Amino acid sequence: MEILASNFSLGENEICLNEKYKDVERLVEKTGIQSVWETNGNIISLAVKSCKDIVNDQSKKEINILILVTQSPHDFLPANSITLANELGLKNTIFTFDFNQGCSGFVQAFLVMNHLISTYKTGLIVTADCYRGKLHPDDRSTNAVFSDGAAAMLFKENKSIKILFEDTITDGSKRDWLYQSTSNENKGYLHMSGSEIWIFTRKRVVPQINNAIKYCNDNLLNISGIYIHQASKVVVEGIKNALGNHGELILENYMHYGNTVSSTIPILINDYPIMTNKGVVIFAGFGVGLTSTVIVYG
Repeated sequence: MEILASNFSLGENEICLNEKYKDVERLVEKTGIQSVWETNGNIISLAVKSCKDIVNDQSKKEINILILVTQSPHDFLPANSITLANELGLKNTIFTFDFNQGCSGFVQAFLVMNHLISTYKTGLIVTADCYRGKLHPDDRSTNAVFSDGAAAMLFKENKSIKILFEDTITDGSKRDWLYQSTSNENKGYLHMSGSEIWIFTRKRVVPQINNAIKYCNDNLLNISGIYIHQASKVVVEGIKNALGNHGELILENYMHYGNTVSSTIPILINDYPIMTNKGVVIFAGFGVGLTSTVIVYG
């Protein structure tokens, strides 16, 4: 499965944290994020913007499947992917579905697309989340991290480029560490236990990445880059340090965009395009669920 093109969009309003909050310097130093982005629109408007230059007159004829990854649906029904397909002017014969995942969502959708691309030949993954609408206005820990954003990636079948290794963890017993309930639990706002999630990342995600690195080493595969979820500085730098020399392969851009949830890895790919002729890459998406998926692609 080959990546043909990618693009992304952010909320149109930049929020400078030092201007919005008092005595926020220590928090900003910990997250590494100076500004976050918020939209006046919704995931559909952000998703449409992210598809600019990717969905054109030619690709509209060729796209046969659309996966929309979001935990911020504009409608409960119909599926938001159906609305997006219509907004993009895709053909009526397209197969679409919504993928309700968060920070691991892109990597998991990538896995699904890899299995389906031989049937549908050309596909589109769009990630879109508006987490800022979920945040309690007094919760600085989340307000200083999350941004509204979307990303789009176009694929075609290519049997010479594929997923070589995959490892997924799904642990619903940690649900209370990161959730937003449909009931009045936490007054309907997002709850995040950052320290507990970091422990999960160290104990579960880092070994997954090390297993992917071992697979590459055992099979004499050169690793050209490691693309991990851009949660914040403390998470990204912590994983880098835990990986030793391989930590130098981790790419970073959280300082520019904040945590865009499902879009962090595709935005990272947009900033640092994958060169499959230079080696394989590792993707690691992890978060709400708690879930984590790591793959080797190339």
